[in-house]
Amino acid sequence: MRVLVFSAYFWPHKGGVEKYVEETAVRLIAKGHKVAIVTSLLQGTRKVESYKGIQVFRLHSWEVLKDRWSLPLPRSRRVLSGLGTYDAVITHTRFYPLSLLGAWFARKRKIPHLHIEHGTAHTGAKPFVYAINWLYDHALGWLVLRLASKVAGISRASELFAAHLCKKRTVLLPNAINSEFFVRVPSKKPFREKAIVFVGRLIEAKGVQDLIAATSNMTGVKAVIVGAGNYAGELRKRAHKNVLFLGEKDAGGIREALSFADVFVNPSYAEGLPTSVLEAGSVGVPVIATDVGGTREIIRDGQTGVLVKPRDVAGLRKAIEALLAGPNHAQALAQSLQAKVRAEFDWDATVQKLERVLNDMK
Repeated sequence: MRVLVFSAYFWPHKGGVEKYVEETAVRLIAKGHKVAIVTSLLQGTRKVESYKGIQVFRLHSWEVLKDRWSLPLPRSRRVLSGLGTYDAVITHTRFYPLSLLGAWFARKRKIPHLHIEHGTAHTGAKPFVYAINWLYDHALGWLVLRLASKVAGISRASELFAAHLCKKRTVLLPNAINSEFFVRVPSKKPFREKAIVFVGRLIEAKGVQDLIAATSNMTGVKAVIVGAGNYAGELRKRAHKNVLFLGEKDAGGIREALSFADVFVNPSYAEGLPTSVLEAGSVGVPVIATDVGGTREIIRDGQTGVLVKPRDVAGLRKAIEALLAGPNHAQALAQSLQAKVRAEFDWDATVQKLERVLNDMK
C-alpha cells in the first residue's frame, strides 16, 4: 500500500505528533508499505529528502507562530501536483492548515482519507485566544474531520474531542513507545540532590513554569528540565538556583535523564496521550502529572501515579514532597505504571491496528 501522510511538522522538528508520525511510518515500511510525508519547509531543511526510508516532501510555508503554526504558501501547489499516486492519505491533528490541505488533496484525487486526532480540547490560556481557536476548530477543524473517510484518536480523550467536533464514529490508535529501549540504564546523576525531571518542549502550555515555582525553596531537590522551545528564555528568567536546564536530548539522552530521576513531573495544561509520561513509566520512575487530556488513561491517581490539577503550584509541590517522603509508596506506583505501559502502549500493536484501518478503507 502507498500511504501519503500530511503532518505540519516532522523531523528534525521535535514533538509528540512528529514522533507518532515517524514511529508509525517506519513500522509501516517494515511491513512492506511505501510511505511519503508532506510537511512544512523550515529553516535548515531540504525540500525533498529520504529519511529512514520515508520520502519527505516539504512545502514552502509561512510560520505564523514559530514552531507552533505554519501556513502553506500558494507556490506549494506545484509540489502537490507532482506527487505520485497513493492508496491512502493520513492527516494528523485538525488544528493545522496542512491537515485541511491533505483533506482537500484526498477528496480531489478520490483517495481514502484517515484523520488521526491528537488534541483533546480547544486550546488557549487567554479568553481571546481560546475564542479564536474555538472558532477555527468548529469551522476548519470540523471540515477536516467531515471530509475524512475515517477518524481516529490517539487516546479516548482524543476520540471524544473528535466526536465533539464532528459526529462521526471513531477508532482508537493509541500513542505508544518502544518499551524495549526505554529501560533503566546506568546513569550518573551530576548532583547530590533529588532529581525532579521534566522532558518535553519548552512552550508555555507545558506548564514548566509551575514546576519551577513548585520547587522554589525546596531543600535537597533539583528540578531538571530536558528540552528546547520558544519559551526557554522566559523559563530561564524564572529559574532559581535549584533548576538545571539540560537542553534538547536525543532518545538516549532522555533515557539517561529518566534513569537518574527520583520523580518525573508532567505539569502540562493540555495533552493528547503524553509520550514523556509513557517513557518515564517504562523506565520505572514515579510520575506526577496534571489531570488533562488522555493522561488519566495512563495514570490512575494513587494506583499508577499521582494526578494534580493544572496550574495548581501548591498541589504540585505537595505531591512532590509526598513522593519524596514515601519512597516505598513511590516505588509501588512506579512498578504498577511500568507494568501498565509495557502491556498496553506498544508501537507494534498500534501499527497493526492502523494497518487494518487502512485496509478497511479501500
